[in-house]
Amino acid sequence: MNWAKEVALKIIEERPNEEIYTVASGISPSGFVHIGNFREIATPYLVLQELKKLGKKVRYILSFDEFDRFRKVPGNIDPSYEQYIGMPYTEIPSPFTENESYASYMENRFLNELKAMDVEVECIYQAKEYQSGRYNKYIKIAMDNRDKIFHIIDDFRTQDSTEEERKNYYPISIYCPHCKKDTTKILSYCSSTGEVEYSCNCGYRNKLNIENATNVKLQWKVDWPMRWMVEHVTFETGGIDHSASNGSKAVSERVAREIFHYEPPVYIPYNFIGIKGGGAKMSSSTGNVLTITDLLKVYDKNIIWWFYARFDNMHAFDIALDNDVIRYYSEFDRWVKLYFNGNIDDKNKSILDLTNVKEEYLNNPNFSYLATFLPIVHFDVNLLKELLSKENINVHTKEFNQRLELATYWVNNYGADYQVHLLTERNNEYYESLNRLEKEWLDHTKILLNQNYNSTNDLQTALYDVVKDGILVDKELKQVQKRYFQILYNMLLGTDQGPKLGLFLMAIDKEKIKALL
Repeated sequence: MNWAKEVALKIIEERPNEEIYTVASGISPSGFVHIGNFREIATPYLVLQELKKLGKKVRYILSFDEFDRFRKVPGNIDPSYEQYIGMPYTEIPSPFTENESYASYMENRFLNELKAMDVEVECIYQAKEYQSGRYNKYIKIAMDNRDKIFHIIDDFRTQDSTEEERKNYYPISIYCPHCKKDTTKILSYCSSTGEVEYSCNCGYRNKLNIENATNVKLQWKVDWPMRWMVEHVTFETGGIDHSASNGSKAVSERVAREIFHYEPPVYIPYNFIGIKGGGAKMSSSTGNVLTITDLLKVYDKNIIWWFYARFDNMHAFDIALDNDVIRYYSEFDRWVKLYFNGNIDDKNKSILDLTNVKEEYLNNPNFSYLATFLPIVHFDVNLLKELLSKENINVHTKEFNQRLELATYWVNNYGADYQVHLLTERNNEYYESLNRLEKEWLDHTKILLNQNYNSTNDLQTALYDVVKDGILVDKELKQVQKRYFQILYNMLLGTDQGPKLGLFLMAIDKEKIKALL
């Protein structure tokens, strides 16, 4: 059983009488949504798939927290955007497009990524919800219970509060109509009328009524539980930074129960995701990000889902862009073959089910072959196809072309260390270290190269046969063949190992090979 099904069963056990199970995610459009943020989507989405398999009706909502304040200029945004700090994202112009807000640019970009990953969600835009007045009565409840809310928050603080803090605490932020920022201070509040008097650092001063205000937002630890109640959320996840024993989640659960009289949703935290060799932790606010768009240039979407499906929510892991890309492709391809051959264990079958892999995936060529031989044939696609067709690979499928595009991008952008380079001069020092028999193997190899082979496997078999004379014991033969291949690699590449020799020798000009041998 995979982890997502375990969570789905836990939800049903704790909420057995739900007519519709509402699964929720939330994203702040503060910057590009990176692959770590995507765990906020992937975790509930995979749980949702298991809930559906268990026969439950499920509603999946994604809240865009676009009415939050702009806190920090990301590293990949013009520093001049510091002037907008304190404004909601919907009031800030897009840094990349015209006639579009910062919020809508980031949201639309992310929605396109979700579409590419086959994720369907019901979007809830929080600026629209707040400004429509939908939440006003709940804002009034929070304001009327501000002392209780302060007491809840205070219970989780490590420092003692002052009477002045308690007196001046209000669970809302007000955006100034003049400067659009939340640099406001509440001067008074009348519970009976709902009237709030406030002033702003820009010099603006005014009154508003909570019951019809459009520029008021609940603070995060009150806003979150309020939305649980409004949307009747039954499951949500959050990063471990929110999930500490004295963190946002703990405070919000008490606010949900004691202020909004709603039982909090079943909740699981998730751990962080890194970039292998990427250094600092990913952050939208710093601009150090790897997005799903970036990932889809290297990985098939089924493999991306596999990453999130195979590791449970609290398992921190790195997604690699270095040579481990080859290993991940090889491992996933192997599991897919086992899956469609019916030779896979139940747990890994349930994980593969979540990737939505189709049988057409078996048409994909070996990623390692593509990444290895593209540079060797100088990115001549026709020559590559001619070569791989001798490996009995069907080069006329859309799957071949799609994977070729991914391999090409990876080689050009991340795979420099993986590329194989033929030696430009004969490795004389290594050659002189060989004994007489080993030198005879090389002479025999040159003779083989004068023949024509219909497939790379035919050439590979002929290479294995070079050292067979007089050796009858399999174990001894394998050791000698290993030594022979090691010699060929050192004479051709200067290394102990390399790509499949039958394929490699067909890809290289025969006269160059003979000269090196």
